[in-house]
Amino acid sequence: MSGLGLAPFQALVKQRCGLQFEGDGQAKLAQALQERCAALGLAQAAYLPYLERSAGEFQELVNLLTINETYFFREPEQIRLLVQRLVPRLLARGSGQGRLRILSAGCSTGEEPYSLAIALLEQYGDAAAQSFTLLGADIDSRALARARAATYSDFSFRGVPEALRQRHFERTRAGWRLAPAVRRLVEFHECNLLAPPQAPALQGCDVIFFRNVSIYFDLPTRQRIQQHLAQLLKDDGILVIGVAETLANNLGVLPLVEEDGLFYFAKGQPPLLPPAGRQDARPASPARAAPPRPPVPPQPLTLPEGWMSAPERTPGQAALAQARQDVQDKRYAAALPQLDAVLADAPEHTEARLLKAYVLLERKEFDAAAALAHAVLEAHAWSVDACMLLGLAAKWSGSADEAMRWFRQAIYAHHACWPAHYFLADLQRASGALEQARRTWRVVLQLLSGAAPDTGIRHLPLDLPASEIRFLCTRHLAQAGAGAAQG
Repeated sequence: MSGLGLAPFQALVKQRCGLQFEGDGQAKLAQALQERCAALGLAQAAYLPYLERSAGEFQELVNLLTINETYFFREPEQIRLLVQRLVPRLLARGSGQGRLRILSAGCSTGEEPYSLAIALLEQYGDAAAQSFTLLGADIDSRALARARAATYSDFSFRGVPEALRQRHFERTRAGWRLAPAVRRLVEFHECNLLAPPQAPALQGCDVIFFRNVSIYFDLPTRQRIQQHLAQLLKDDGILVIGVAETLANNLGVLPLVEEDGLFYFAKGQPPLLPPAGRQDARPASPARAAPPRPPVPPQPLTLPEGWMSAPERTPGQAALAQARQDVQDKRYAAALPQLDAVLADAPEHTEARLLKAYVLLERKEFDAAAALAHAVLEAHAWSVDACMLLGLAAKWSGSADEAMRWFRQAIYAHHACWPAHYFLADLQRASGALEQARRTWRVVLQLLSGAAPDTGIRHLPLDLPASEIRFLCTRHLAQAGAGAAQG
């Protein structure tokens, strides 16, 4: 961009919706501005005042800037917490006084609210339609249009069992079309969480999911948004934030509650189980008939643990187990023949390919390691292990730009992969991009602020010590801050 530069546009976007475009994000903002200026036939200097006065044009720009990274049943342990524990307690506490209202804030293209709807249908059957109202809200109007269309590509089903997809989706030429029974459970609304008051349709929520969104905002913005979300909750409502984000969002707005290692925020009294023998005393309103209630307590949720596919089975189980131990113990010479024996019986075995690639990487045979990682990606396009291997191979062979591309791909496939963030920050620092490195180190610290999250790495023995990584990131940030002050 020429003329005005990016600064006034960065300030305007952050002021209105909280999004920040610094470091790597500047390129995305510059591209979006170029696209809108070309569409309108305006020079950059003329576009800024037009953008400031036109709400419709600001919406068009925001649609190009939002990050719509989501998929079905992301962080399923929180969905199980909601469906198996919190929902029955909230229903018992409400004693039939209307439907439970569950909002997915920052819902993007709809995978999260539809995941909640599917989980509730799996749990409660036909009673779900009379017992729950699910809402999806996002600032991106194009993403909401895609959510309402409810047709998805294979990309949206990473880790979802095929039986579940077959049960609730229909294959069409355009992709996987969600069943009408699920679509009817969810309604969508446009919403800028930084600009209350919100539409009446979003008020009075029992539960709000706000996951994997806050990482794009600075601390003051996160605090304001959390205050606005609290206003949308009922007096006894709860707020669920992403597993890797929760502790970093403990900002004093709502009390934090822990339950079996999972966290949520409670606006009022947490929905705990009542004492033995005591029944909820609040009656249903006589002015309207109570809707059918799901069974309490519910039957166990039928969705598989972890939403992962069954492990591959090959004739070389003993050889694979020995190879796995050898790699873990760094006996690479001993591991290779065991892995070759497995691959002789099952040439496409994913774990054996990845472990052999890791051994080759340790032996500095970078091209051979990369070839095996690419073969895994051909079969499993979103393999975090393969992306990490390719990133490390490029990093250790001196191809920094390629390494950064693969670490970003690993992050795109699984945002909580903090080793990928850490290696990316190291490369950014080495290239002189200190501001980008600082932002990435902060992401690592945020991801490691509680118990280390699931990295998405399934087979590689990348046993980076979380405590040491936290120390190094803190030290790097302090040194970078001191250098900036001296400069």
